[in-house]
Amino acid sequence: MLNPDPQATVPQDVSIEARELTNNHPLPTVTVFALPKPFGGKADLIQRNAIQSWAALKPDVEVLLLGDEAGIKETAEEFGVRHISGLQCNEHGTPLLDSAFQLAHQETTTDYLAYCNCDVILTRDFPNAIHQLSRESHFPHFVAFGQRTDLNVDRKIDFKQATQIQRLLQECQTKGVRASNVCKEYFIFNRQLYQNIPPFAVGRGNWDNWMIHSAKQTKVPVVNLSKMVTAIHQIHDYSHASLNRWGCYVSGTEAKENRRLAEGSHIISGSTATWRMTQDGPKKELPKLISPSFWADAPRFIRLVFDLLAR
Repeated sequence: MLNPDPQATVPQDVSIEARELTNNHPLPTVTVFALPKPFGGKADLIQRNAIQSWAALKPDVEVLLLGDEAGIKETAEEFGVRHISGLQCNEHGTPLLDSAFQLAHQETTTDYLAYCNCDVILTRDFPNAIHQLSRESHFPHFVAFGQRTDLNVDRKIDFKQATQIQRLLQECQTKGVRASNVCKEYFIFNRQLYQNIPPFAVGRGNWDNWMIHSAKQTKVPVVNLSKMVTAIHQIHDYSHASLNRWGCYVSGTEAKENRRLAEGSHIISGSTATWRMTQDGPKKELPKLISPSFWADAPRFIRLVFDLLAR
């Protein structure tokens, strides 16, 4: 399903030279695509912060918002990012990821795609890490993810103001809580990958583990960017869903259907990388049972389970 054929979907009418220069600026190397919830209330603040943070990374990053929920089209126009309608949903009205990934492939030409949840703030280290990965001979194809840091953000951030970004990053360091590797908020991958995926329900459990597990099954390198990328997950409730967190991720009908489509939960295989990126370049991960990073993450995973059960 990953289809690592390098010729699979490279547009034939886009030359290398055209990709490199447009109006004396490099074309975006990565398209961040997302499926926002309806705008309004706390979701309005959180999603606007996230989208503005991505838009501030131009020209290295292109932003694509998918869906027809209230406020998506208007927000895309306001922030100067792209919007595509026509996202398919299941019988519960939940957007389907196969439709989202298909639209992202069809509507973009960048070398890399990045699915990202619409409550996550990204900063300059995000495209920088992708640039570094793209230069590594180890990774003609790759899938990358990283840990998030949970932080309560209660104000609008102007990502054109360096002082506001610096204040946010300082708060992330002093008040943020690093989440488990199980909590994956973004996936970066070559556009040749994930052209056909199962019809997973977004915002429900198990599909994100499948992303990593299936890459390993097809020998695609999986890279952990936790040491290179700061992904700020803005803390929110689950008032948008009819279920609590346990229902959304484990016990609910859609979570169970995602697990069936994924042929299992793949909790460990779907949350561990084969490589990790460092300032000194890529490092091969050790097998799980002797990997320091695996055991370092165990307390975070246990905390997550207790938190899910408590809610």
